[in-house]
Amino acid sequence: MADQFYRTSHQGYFSRLANSVFGVLIGFVLIPGSVLLMSWNEYRTVHRAKGLIEAESVVAEVPDPLEILQTLDQRLVHVSGMATTVETLTDSDFSIDRTALRLERQVEMFQWIEHRESKTRDKIGGGQETITTYEYRKDWKADRVQSEQFEEKDGHSNPQLRFLSLSLVAEHATLGAFDFRPQLVRTIHAWKDIQVDLEKSLARFDAESKKQFKIDGVRLYCGVSIPDPGEPKIGDLRIRFRVVEPCVISLLSKQSGRKFEPFRTSNGENVELVKEGEVSATLMFDSLRRENTFMAWILRCVGWVLSCLGFALIAGPLKGLANFFPPLAGLVGFAAAALAVLLGSIVTLVTIGLAWIAVRPIVGISLLAIAGLGLYFLSRRKRKKELPMAVLAE
Repeated sequence: MADQFYRTSHQGYFSRLANSVFGVLIGFVLIPGSVLLMSWNEYRTVHRAKGLIEAESVVAEVPDPLEILQTLDQRLVHVSGMATTVETLTDSDFSIDRTALRLERQVEMFQWIEHRESKTRDKIGGGQETITTYEYRKDWKADRVQSEQFEEKDGHSNPQLRFLSLSLVAEHATLGAFDFRPQLVRTIHAWKDIQVDLEKSLARFDAESKKQFKIDGVRLYCGVSIPDPGEPKIGDLRIRFRVVEPCVISLLSKQSGRKFEPFRTSNGENVELVKEGEVSATLMFDSLRRENTFMAWILRCVGWVLSCLGFALIAGPLKGLANFFPPLAGLVGFAAAALAVLLGSIVTLVTIGLAWIAVRPIVGISLLAIAGLGLYFLSRRKRKKELPMAVLAE
């Protein structure tokens, strides 16, 4: 069962108001920052797309990876073949050795994990009360959680890892007649679990230490006392060994002598990709284009969030003034958030639209039209509010 602890903090009205004023300064930084990010992202996306179009138009097929053709030297090539090595990778701690491209030891420890959740409520007079719940649960994690930074340290201490994770890569690998550099080997993820030979793996341990280990499926289980995978204790370890054996891969890269290097397009884009199995050049370029599109949308979303947050911070003092009466603050806060989202969306659409006009005019103009509708909606709302005031003045 999880342990729970509570902490309550209070903030006064004027302190909250001062923080909201400071937030305005941050907002005025975030908005232009989001515009710069989105502008750069659109440039990067188009630049990358043009580079990929050029690269696909010049790629050449290597008919036989066992033969190095001088006519393809310094060109972007597509090659499929067996990536292999004669190098033996060794985990000396557990006497595991394999002739392989990669060898990994993954270590997980059963330990304390802190989860925190804060809930705030406004108080009459403009103050705010925050209740933070700290919950401590036991779970398996690959890295040691720094329990020294827990809010409630007593009874929630995590020991140091007895064994660390390990990752080994063959320094001398080949693809047919070509050398296959370690940076490319690291991109191969055709993992297979290694079944542990308990007697061999524990040969260097003394008799007392061996009692702390047992086989648990494909893992080696290490207990702080008698190992019991069904009822783990804080500090118990689960150790998994896996390997990437020689396998068929497909590669897009520049042939440079008997080596491969990233291909650089005329506009400065680097093109290099490894896929497991026999994959055509067309499918590999499709993968690169999807990757470019995915990154573009991630950065667009980040830019939109930053823009909305910037406007929300600028509108912060309005809610800060209304905090003196919580029901009114809720209405003002909702209106300010809605306005921030609308303005942030308009800035995003205008920025992306302007960036796309030179490349895809129809898309760019469509985005600007949508942004214009948003501005028209705002102006109509403003005029409707001003009209009753004008009538009353007459």
